[in-house]
Amino acid sequence: MSTAPTHEADVVIVGAGISGLIAARTVLAAGLTPVVLEADDRVGGRILTQDALPGLPVELGAQWIGDTHHRMFALAAELGVPTYPQYDDGETSYDLAGSGVLRQSEFHSRFAGELAELEKVFRLLDELAAEVPPEAPWLAPAAAEWDSVTAGAWYDGQGLSPVARTLLEICTVGILAVPTVEVSFLHLLFTIQTCGVTSELFAESEGGAQTTRFVGGTGEIPRRLADLVAEHLVLQAPVQLIEHGADQVTVTCRGGLVARGRRVIVTLSPTLAGRIMYDPPLPGVRDQLTQRLPNASAMKAFFIYDEPFWRADGLNGQLISDVGPARMSNDTCLPGDDHGVILLFLEGEQARTYGRLPHDERRAALTAELVRHFGDKAARPECYVDGEWADRQWTRGCYNANCGPLVWTTFGQALAAPIGAIHWAGTDTATQWSAYMEGAVEAGERAARAVIAELT
Repeated sequence: MSTAPTHEADVVIVGAGISGLIAARTVLAAGLTPVVLEADDRVGGRILTQDALPGLPVELGAQWIGDTHHRMFALAAELGVPTYPQYDDGETSYDLAGSGVLRQSEFHSRFAGELAELEKVFRLLDELAAEVPPEAPWLAPAAAEWDSVTAGAWYDGQGLSPVARTLLEICTVGILAVPTVEVSFLHLLFTIQTCGVTSELFAESEGGAQTTRFVGGTGEIPRRLADLVAEHLVLQAPVQLIEHGADQVTVTCRGGLVARGRRVIVTLSPTLAGRIMYDPPLPGVRDQLTQRLPNASAMKAFFIYDEPFWRADGLNGQLISDVGPARMSNDTCLPGDDHGVILLFLEGEQARTYGRLPHDERRAALTAELVRHFGDKAARPECYVDGEWADRQWTRGCYNANCGPLVWTTFGQALAAPIGAIHWAGTDTATQWSAYMEGAVEAGERAARAVIAELT
């Protein structure tokens, strides 16, 4: 009868996404020994690069970095992963609030007044977000007021026209991946604050959060990080129990594998971290928090053609629509490859609704949408690939967790605060670019530095 192995380390790290791998590398560089326990059979967490066709990778998980994601640019350079700019030449196609399909120039001309309304709201959001301390949103001067209403309710109170209100909803759901009626207004302001200003958060062109991609796919980043800590990495090791004392932890995985250390860093999303058993149990405030931080909903669908035919028509492959099923799209062609690739986003309610449809029915609905915006050629892809974060066993939702009303002010202090030997990381705990890869790096480094300070 075989006995499951026991791993001895200074620091046990739960999760091999970017945050966990960064934490492991940082701990190792300080002369301490980490062991990384990953439930999946791969590294990367919410990053997932897969080949749709031989030599043509698509991103079913995280895809972009933005101009102010300095940690990720530095990390890519260190790991030898080249980057290239997101394609943005040409016009976006709009279909909002009954406007019908319009090119960007006509849409902006026809709805210039509505877009000016939207710009005023963005400037007001920036002013209010500047009052939110990213390390402690509950200490904002108007935290109690802002946390008692949803972002959607606040939006509704701004007196916007249907076009402006619809566009604001689409932009926000594209970031939060849930309807704005589910999110605290304080949480929206926190998100804006951690990401700079609305122009950096919502823009897709220069200065935005989706300006740059990785040659070979985003998966190159965690893969190369994993190579640096390969001797300390264990895959297919779902953590079930964390026993913790003042200066020791014992982490037990399904199958009986055990890891012992002096500290543990849990890098999972809060809701998944809450599914682990802890002995002794965690304080009730922490458990109550994780019950209120569900992972959001998002789906990505890729249509691959023999060429990017929309470019010849002066279009950039982007659509913004409330007709659906998708609310947004991007041209995600690869440099040096002749194929045309359009990515459609389904987020929030669209992901929940269309993600449950039969595959062929969902594809047909998305195809019809592309035809409306880009013409009959869109009906004849060579390949179609889609994927929903919530269906993945070790993800169970997409790139962020959102606080509903009263969560930040009632439970927020428990999000990143260590509990004895247990430290928390993961992008959801970041204070800069939370919910992005940039935030994952920041959170991993922060937790690792805290543990190193305690142990050395």
